[in-house]
Amino acid sequence: MSYFSGVSSGQYNAEEVNALQKALQAGYGTDSSAYVGGRALIAEDLETETMNVLEATKEDCKVMNTIKTHPVKSTVHEINIRTDQGEYRFASVAEGGASVDTNQALQRKTFNMKYLQTRRSVTKQMEAAETFEGALASEKIAGVETVLKAAEYQCFHGDSDIIDTEFDGFISSIKKAPKEDRNIKSLRGASIETYGEALFDDIAAEIFEKGGDVSKALFPPVLAKNIKNLFKDRIRFGVQDSFGSFLSALPDYPTAIGSTIKFTGKGAGADKFYHVKSIVEAAGNVQKRPAAPASVTAAANTDVPSSQFNSADAGEYKYTVHAVNQYGISAGTELAAPVSVAAGGSVNLTITPGIGEPASGFVICRSAKDGSIVMEMASVRNSGEATTSYTDLNEDLPGTASMLFLTEQRIQPIYTFGQLLPTCTFPLAPVNVAETPFLVLLFGGLELRAPKFCGLVKDIAYNGGLY
Repeated sequence: MSYFSGVSSGQYNAEEVNALQKALQAGYGTDSSAYVGGRALIAEDLETETMNVLEATKEDCKVMNTIKTHPVKSTVHEINIRTDQGEYRFASVAEGGASVDTNQALQRKTFNMKYLQTRRSVTKQMEAAETFEGALASEKIAGVETVLKAAEYQCFHGDSDIIDTEFDGFISSIKKAPKEDRNIKSLRGASIETYGEALFDDIAAEIFEKGGDVSKALFPPVLAKNIKNLFKDRIRFGVQDSFGSFLSALPDYPTAIGSTIKFTGKGAGADKFYHVKSIVEAAGNVQKRPAAPASVTAAANTDVPSSQFNSADAGEYKYTVHAVNQYGISAGTELAAPVSVAAGGSVNLTITPGIGEPASGFVICRSAKDGSIVMEMASVRNSGEATTSYTDLNEDLPGTASMLFLTEQRIQPIYTFGQLLPTCTFPLAPVNVAETPFLVLLFGGLELRAPKFCGLVKDIAYNGGLY
């Protein structure tokens, strides 16, 4: 006999009966947004999962978790770098002869400290509730992870010319070094497997000639498989202990000039915050990020001496331009029609910024020859004038990846992280009396003191890219 058998319809209607039945059943509902009148604060047992996630980020942020830090007491940190000890080729003299003076060369270098911070808050109700690890502590941990990830990302992709609130990362620091100090090699759209192990010998030798000694490589995760395929014949199963065996990691690579490059291990290998150039989409704060460029026009040029468009590159190219500032990136503005480029030519883009939040720079996206998909290619600073120009010489290929090769230390560290303020929290006055707001702060910046001891390999084809 049913529990509700014989209940008069005058006492309960069908909706009330269904509600009562639901209240008497435990069920398996997990969608709190479907609850009427909100959801009660209940205890959650997520501690194990949360701690596992936090542990994983230590390996994710390879640079920030291994880089040497030092305190900085000024917003502009100035150092002196000895670039030459003196002329060594003509130091011989006759017996009793006089010596000529030789002098060391010193270079003064400055690094601007930048300010990473995130605002967080919790309500007093959440502080009082029994949750998985304490609401305030949890929010502080999440804030610390946020600024560390931001710092890790900028260690690779930060560029103060494009977003002036960022510090210069490895890539931009190497590109901005004096021409004679740059170690930049382009694979021109070839894959690591196609180029072969000679890549590592070539870049190591170039750095060695300038006084460096490459000790490790950093790269986007998508390149890990390509590197492994180069070494797959050297990866073997070996006995670890009496309980079984392990698969050896990527081996260290001994180069022809004696430098040994690590591809895994402490501070080396694939890094989740080292990104490839790929499809660009609007992101960031909708109210504060810049508007999309009002217009983009193009003019093709011919017989340009510095052009890297060769006969195999002659064809049609599509372009899209995004505006960017410290708060985000806009939607893209497409060029009205593809541009036809001849061998030895170039393309001059004229960008008119949109109305609204100002852009500090523009991200240029392009297709491969005769392609329909556009991906990130290069960035240019906003000129501050009515329009900004960018000339595409085919020096940087869209939809490609790069690798960094670093000399970790000579007598002193080659790169460090200057800390004007270590990671900390800063309490804020509550706007709502039932809220505890605070900032998580990290003031500082990457200091690549000797870019000539490091190297960049760019324009590497990757699976999913344009080449």
